[in-house]
Amino acid sequence: MKPRLQIALALIVRGDEILITKRPSTADHLPDVWEFPGGKVEEGEAPENAAIREAREEVGLSVEVVRALEPIEWDYTKRTVVLHPFEVRVVGGGIQLEGVAEAEWVLKQELNASDFPEANRGLIEELRGG
Repeated sequence: MKPRLQIALALIVRGDEILITKRPSTADHLPDVWEFPGGKVEEGEAPENAAIREAREEVGLSVEVVRALEPIEWDYTKRTVVLHPFEVRVVGGGIQLEGVAEAEWVLKQELNASDFPEANRGLIEELRGG
């Protein structure tokens, strides 16, 4: 039976822009792919707290949750993921890359779903206003 992972996503929004990060080339799953900051929800941790923690750990930003979006379940060959996306805003800190190769602010309407993991494609359409 393949693992079922709970993943929190921090959709860090600044006006019409959103922060995206690139996975390192050494990542064991989906290397060199653009994504939203986030990661595994730890045992006993609420997904919104995981999104806040991951934003701090991956890009050095202190954030607060603005709203929760609908969870997304996706089956990959070797794992199933349940994504818990949260729109967040920056309340402190500055961008510092920790565990990600790059970070970039992009206009939401310029997000390109083909640059992201398949599980994110519906979410990207929603963010683009589609």
